[in-house]
Amino acid sequence: MESFEYLDDLFEPVLVAELDESIAYFNTSFLTLFKTTPRLMNKQTSILEYLAPIIPDFKDFFNNVIKHGQAVSPETNFFFEGQMYTLIIKGVKKELDCIILLFKDVTVEKQLNDKYRAQLEELKNTYSQVLQSDKLKVIGEMTANVSHEINNPLTVAVGNAELISFCLEAPDLNKQKENIEKYNNNVTHSLERINKIISNMKDFLHKSEDKKEYCNANEIIEKSITFAAPALKDTDIKIDVKVNGPSPILLVNEIKIEQVFVNLINNAVDSLKEAGTATPKIHIELTTEKNGNFIRIDVSDNGAGISKENRDKIFNAFFTTKDIGKGTGLGLSISHQIIQSHQGKLDLIDSDKGAHFRITLPAIGIAGLVNGNWEKLINESETMTRVLVVDNEINILNLCMNFLSGSDFSFLGAASAEEALREVERTPVHMIITDLKMPGIDGENFVRELRKRNIEVPVLFMTSKDFVEKYKTMKDELDLKGIILKPFTKDELISAIGAIIK
Repeated sequence: MESFEYLDDLFEPVLVAELDESIAYFNTSFLTLFKTTPRLMNKQTSILEYLAPIIPDFKDFFNNVIKHGQAVSPETNFFFEGQMYTLIIKGVKKELDCIILLFKDVTVEKQLNDKYRAQLEELKNTYSQVLQSDKLKVIGEMTANVSHEINNPLTVAVGNAELISFCLEAPDLNKQKENIEKYNNNVTHSLERINKIISNMKDFLHKSEDKKEYCNANEIIEKSITFAAPALKDTDIKIDVKVNGPSPILLVNEIKIEQVFVNLINNAVDSLKEAGTATPKIHIELTTEKNGNFIRIDVSDNGAGISKENRDKIFNAFFTTKDIGKGTGLGLSISHQIIQSHQGKLDLIDSDKGAHFRITLPAIGIAGLVNGNWEKLINESETMTRVLVVDNEINILNLCMNFLSGSDFSFLGAASAEEALREVERTPVHMIITDLKMPGIDGENFVRELRKRNIEVPVLFMTSKDFVEKYKTMKDELDLKGIILKPFTKDELISAIGAIIK
């Protein structure tokens, strides 16, 4: 017994058992944990008879320690003396033919963790409600003049429908065929415009807040300007958009990013109206920088700007420079959080005149590598099979990303061969799937450049059946591993990748 007295100095509960299951020693902390006394413990003849009724699966754990020499239990919950406990048990078999069991009481930590998770979930729900509230505010501003936006194409549709009815009253319908087709096309076009206005608003209000897709940055901005159009009515404010180079592709939640731009544009409009600027203007500029790794989007105006005393508070929740009832103080705060959730930055830039905001977002290569899953990247970075898909069609990239979601393969996307070449220099990839026909550098010359750089990554061509013969002529020369024909299914894509990887 004396050889185990040092265990009394430990804070953790400890119990020593012989291989015949008899209890050899226990420290004071063990007595405290199980709310017992030395006299009662000394009456116990078997550790299994004592602990197995209290701790679930304890018998299996004890036998596992005997068999393997040591073992650590998972978090084990049990109900004892009217209270719920959570323990982690470590067992070690010693040379003295005894087993030392250390009991780690993590009840408090577990309760705090559960409480933290509950509070975090509550905060997420609250944030979602605030985000939805801000979206409803934006929708309210948009719908103020939405009847005007819809009435224009509706008037055209009604008028052309009436013209069609006049044509149908003519004695010779064959002579009216061309006019009827023209008026019918006008009706169809007008109805499509109305449907697009309504559809965009419904998407903005209801679309998923979590799903990210490949999107054209310029198209997002143009749609945001359309959303903000009611605020521009009866003003001289002009919005000009400048794209330096090809329009960049982003991996983002389109609806959230649109919400950011609508907030920035509406704020600029309000500022310009209040300042009474002679030639009011909002300037939006898109630039790809740092070797194509980041997309910079500047939104500026020539209004009164933001005062020095307010610059440090501009992104704080509920801070607003607008009159009571005209602003919630949430727009910039929510926009800041949305951009941060996309691994980007929203900054207020020093400006001689007006307000200047800058959004910086990762290009699709970096965004695709992470895509919100930092934990997977950290824990499985060495074992992840990365598949780079190269196609100038955004819909194809989104399709492949969705197909590979949840599979054994990690998806990366590039909208051009130039982006793909930067990607393979930055990130180790295990396989490349490339479209054959692309603007700029096509699939053939892309692979030739890879081989020129001694990049021997397996390549699978993705194209239509019209290019099968061309594929055959360069298969051996470029060491191509196969071809997948559009359209293809999820199973076909995963099977093609699996066959080459294995």
